Amino acid sequence: MLTYVHELIDKSQGSISISDFMNAVLYHEKYGYYMSKLPLGKDGDFITAPEISQLFGEVIAVWVMHSWEKLGKPSKFSLVELGPGKGTLIHDIIRVTKKYSCFFNSMSIYLVEISPALQKIQKEKLKGLDINWHENIDNLPEQPTIFLANEFFDALPIDQFVYRDEKWYENRIIKQDDSTVSSQSSLFVIPVCDTGIQKKDPSTPFLSSQCVTLGWFNGAVVEVCSAGIEILRKLEKKIHNNKGVALIIDYGYVYPSYKSTLQAVKQHKYANFLENVGNSDITALVNFQALRDSLDNIDCEILTQREFLYLFGIKERTQALMENANDEQKNRIFSEFLRLTENMGTLFKAMLIHNL
Repeated sequence: MLTYVHELIDKSQGSISISDFMNAVLYHEKYGYYMSKLPLGKDGDFITAPEISQLFGEVIAVWVMHSWEKLGKPSKFSLVELGPGKGTLIHDIIRVTKKYSCFFNSMSIYLVEISPALQKIQKEKLKGLDINWHENIDNLPEQPTIFLANEFFDALPIDQFVYRDEKWYENRIIKQDDSTVSSQSSLFVIPVCDTGIQKKDPSTPFLSSQCVTLGWFNGAVVEVCSAGIEILRKLEKKIHNNKGVALIIDYGYVYPSYKSTLQAVKQHKYANFLENVGNSDITALVNFQALRDSLDNIDCEILTQREFLYLFGIKERTQALMENANDEQKNRIFSEFLRLTENMGTLFKAMLIHNL
């Protein structure tokens, strides 16, 4: 993977953007981290909310059914999950909702997954269920749709721009030393003057000359996720045309700190994202304000994960589970409840988009 990145840098006159780097190391068809590795779980590099506790999936199931009712109980609708991981969330939703035949029989399930390795795990976990797999959302049925995206947007490639002395620079990846091709740390981030660098449309407001008057400080970092905005606009179009809702849950912010949020995780520990290239997870905090600003025709609201989970009954469900549990089980259930609502509860946000 590292050799491939070096070749990309050489072909691009000595540097590549952070988004090109992330695209290569995460999504390359042969070498990409998500394409060939099994990142999730205790034996992987990170764990997500559905794997932490059944409580998460059960609360999401309540929200899905509530949304279906708000949509007027359509006789046919799509439930679409973007980046379904091991399939645990959709498995829990099916387990909870299959007893409600009117709802369940009207639902068609679509999983959007580009990783062959993860798709294999999903198909094994969901064996025997009527589920459709897609690589993107472009060819989904034109009918009311409920979208789910849990820890999906954080893994999309970003670009970084740095403000210094009334000028904007783009952070780009270079080779630190041509003689260290085999070294794990042979890559380096360097700010390149924006002259001649082609800007992506969503970053234009940040990079205009008027930014000088907005009180930017030296070293301020603006992160732009063009891929995320493009996907959200596609979701919006489908929801606007066919009625529907979307729930996006991820770690992120509404008010940026203007610092780099790029991070890598290897075996549940933070790591340098320029090391172990292709063998560690690389993500960035999601800019929920930028996502909200990209919506043209649909309403949305942004809650903390804690607020969302409480709103749809996690406290009551936790109490119900603990009633029939022994002491050891009670401690585990309560610990999982606290992890979802307190440890992750405010860093993670829930964005609710609806056209009912």
